[in-house]
Amino acid sequence: MRYLILDGYNLIGALDRYATRTTGSLDESRELLVGDALKAAGWTGRRLIVVFDAARSPEPGRTEQRAGGAVRVIYSAPGESADEIIERLAGTLDGPVTVYTADFALQRAALARGAARSTPREFGELLDELPAITRTPDTPFRARVSDRLSPETLRSLEQLRRRVEGR
Repeated sequence: MRYLILDGYNLIGALDRYATRTTGSLDESRELLVGDALKAAGWTGRRLIVVFDAARSPEPGRTEQRAGGAVRVIYSAPGESADEIIERLAGTLDGPVTVYTADFALQRAALARGAARSTPREFGELLDELPAITRTPDTPFRARVSDRLSPETLRSLEQLRRRVEGR
């Protein structure tokens, strides 16, 4: 099984879609992130684990399963940080792990435990690529391959195409 681990409050602080000025409260931001994790789990086929620090959690030390275990939400216990839980999970889960966080120290710790690391922006991009039925209406569906490639890659492919055609 493949796993994506989300550093909950780190993503909430890093992505505008979760900003409390947009959602209205931290509770709503948490629920939106968990809802997005459910959508991502359903689309990618990966297990998602969202980890929140106890200091700002409604019920510290609690773990809950959503969607039959496709998403696990962990609230760290008092005296334990989300980073500690993420580091432990990155080293013990059976299968490839990607940790989404902007925390450089946590990224390094995840890499040291054999996990891949990604940024909150990359999680936002993953959400933008979900099918239209799982996205918000204000995000356009990107159906063409060229829409998913960087401008540099498109230029390189165009140069290659012209060389092959003899232009």
